[in-house]
Amino acid sequence: MVDQKENLGPAERIINTLLAHSDHLFHNRPGMVTEDGTSVIGVRWEPVTTVKEDDKTVVYKLVKKGPKVTIEGGEKKVWVRGVRVGQLWADNTIRDGRRKVADFRPAGIFPEVAKWMYTQVADVWKLNNEFAAKWASYAFGQEHRDIKVVLAAFSLVQSRKGDPIKEAGEVLFNDDDYREVGEAMCLITQGRYLDAKRLLRIHTLLTLPQIAEVNRELGFGRSARKPFLGRWPKAVEKWLRYRENNPKVLEGLVKGGYGSTVRELARKVHYKPDTPKFFEILGWKQSQADDGRRSVAIGQEWEKSESWDDLKEADICQRIEAEKPSYKVIVSRVPSSVGITRAIMAAAVEAGSLSNKDLIIATPTLEELGLLQVQDIKERWQNAVRAAEDQRAANIAKNVKNKETKESLQEAADTAMKTAVEEVTRGLRVYVFVDISSSMHMAIERAKTYIEKFLQGFPAERLHVAVFNTKGYEVTIRHASQAGVNQAFRGINAAGGTDYGSGVLALQGHRTQDDEDALFIFVGDEVANPFHHAVQITNLNPVAFGLVPVTSPDFGRGQAVRATANALGIPCFEIDESIFEDAYAVPRTIRNLIAATPVTAGIAQVRATPRKTLVDTILETKLLQKPAWAA
Repeated sequence: MVDQKENLGPAERIINTLLAHSDHLFHNRPGMVTEDGTSVIGVRWEPVTTVKEDDKTVVYKLVKKGPKVTIEGGEKKVWVRGVRVGQLWADNTIRDGRRKVADFRPAGIFPEVAKWMYTQVADVWKLNNEFAAKWASYAFGQEHRDIKVVLAAFSLVQSRKGDPIKEAGEVLFNDDDYREVGEAMCLITQGRYLDAKRLLRIHTLLTLPQIAEVNRELGFGRSARKPFLGRWPKAVEKWLRYRENNPKVLEGLVKGGYGSTVRELARKVHYKPDTPKFFEILGWKQSQADDGRRSVAIGQEWEKSESWDDLKEADICQRIEAEKPSYKVIVSRVPSSVGITRAIMAAAVEAGSLSNKDLIIATPTLEELGLLQVQDIKERWQNAVRAAEDQRAANIAKNVKNKETKESLQEAADTAMKTAVEEVTRGLRVYVFVDISSSMHMAIERAKTYIEKFLQGFPAERLHVAVFNTKGYEVTIRHASQAGVNQAFRGINAAGGTDYGSGVLALQGHRTQDDEDALFIFVGDEVANPFHHAVQITNLNPVAFGLVPVTSPDFGRGQAVRATANALGIPCFEIDESIFEDAYAVPRTIRNLIAATPVTAGIAQVRATPRKTLVDTILETKLLQKPAWAA
């Protein structure tokens, strides 16, 4: 069978695949990695914790539901929910007896994801250098930070760097310099810019052996041993110089908890400041190098970074009110003997130390401390909830007890989803088909959970849903919310055979308007026959398929949806199952799924402002320019 992805333009295919994939490039906690044939990277990462048992390090996989494990942590016991996996060995493998169960990964970069993402960018660049640069410029304004780190890293090292083009020894003109796009991504400080932590992550990515090898294969750099960094050192030096020349900006970074990150950046590029003030602001004592090359602030003592270890609760509250530090700084400075008390949290909220996102994340703590009963704090929390930009609120709702608070969080998640995709869904009618055959008996609950999170983003008047086994039935979503989806799918269970065509025929009465395209989205395991004849009978003429493959351990995965897309000559965009576990990924993936969906030529004549595809949007993006101070 011909791969359905051949129906996509090469750049569009790779970009859509990358944007739909949700594994994180960096993890802030330890994890374990196991083989997973259903993932595009071939492995699956899961969070773990370690416990000392009889002088052995035992690994527990963290789960949302399961037995409680007691971890001795200093003066108190910490309870987590976990399942014992095995013992951690010196070679970072996790073993049950002598049998290897998984590989242990400390917090940090996820090499398999890094290589996969970087390779996708390289494939786009090989097809069209300028398109890759425009993609990076487009991505800079988006919220997906991992992709921005990868695109910035690649842009800084790719080989189009403004070299002179000569003929007969004479310089005719200079080649395009796409490394400037990478520099701009590092240096621009407006919008969704890359912060100090992301700049350091670019270095971590480029020095990863797997990435260094990809760069060598592409001919980037000359060293056969050292990883190639391209213009990263130059960009970071400019970044540091700008902050040294603007001490208030540097002081803000230190107050925001980025002091150690700035010091690490300076070490990486061997930064030499103009004056000792740079080191003083960072509280960074300098010692002479073995070769005697250093000449600034050698041996000078600076005041130690401020500590709250000797402060009492009232004193800490006064510091918070006076200095208004970020919540991250407060958490790092409050001594464990005091902890985050009701008074300290109240002072932090009143001082504006918590961002809207911080307030939402801290909801269980606010509830436990009784602060959601304080009117001023409750109003600030409600404003933060109303301004929610992702579905994290839905996850937080699971950890609160008060019904009103839980409903407010869930409503915020619903609103965030609608807002995220409102613009791109114009001019599109969406048809969703859910497989409820017996082959889905182990997966139907997962499928229903995905539908709950997925459907809230689509306007009810242009959304049609059907379930099917050997017979298709329309499902009416009475309210565009999680509660509405729950009600619609109540009592639906897996049974019977599988006929995708029956599901399609169940919705043939819902016609598209003259200014609308049709997008079909399927949730199932594809264990069935192709059904292109049923699609043709409906005359709905979908421009693309979306597919959430939900595999069953008993039946595996078929090819019905992809084979049908091939037969119809339309693209089929796969949506990674794991995105539904990521509060940030669901709206982003839906938005990009729709943006990548082709636009029928006739629609442009009907609509004053026709819907644009993702590729069209990227092609129209202007290349990023460095700020004036960095030119």
